[in-house]
Amino acid sequence: ISDSNIIFSCFYAPKGMVATILNEKKSKIQLIAPSYLLEEVMEHLPSLMKNTNRTEKQALDFLKNIIKNITFYSKKDILKKYGDKAEKIVVDIDIDDAPFVAFYLQYKHKIWSGDKELRKGLTAKGYGHFFVTTEELRQKLYKKQ
Repeated sequence: ISDSNIIFSCFYAPKGMVATILNEKKSKIQLIAPSYLLEEVMEHLPSLMKNTNRTEKQALDFLKNIIKNITFYSKKDILKKYGDKAEKIVVDIDIDDAPFVAFYLQYKHKIWSGDKELRKGLTAKGYGHFFVTTEELRQKLYKKQ
């Protein structure tokens, strides 16, 4: 499950490992995300454009390219019990991360996130196993056949 900050990091490091993983053509990794991720990225698009010297068209084209291998699901796809549980888990960390945690609870895919506060907060509550690191994904992609 890709978290929003994974997309943000691609804007700042378009040739970095995160962007490389997202752009992998024949990926062995199934990437999913709540459609909320797109809402959050669009909300921050003006600052991303400014900080990376991109026009709106360039930023939108870049975004379209880096999300092409992600399957998006609506918040409506989250069962209420998982949405409610996720909100209780993240209420004192960052409520905006509830959709990502709900997706973990429902789909059992690990969350790929660079959000240190989220990782720290969830790990302190005993949920550190919810995450996958960029290095773990890189190893899965480039494992020798």
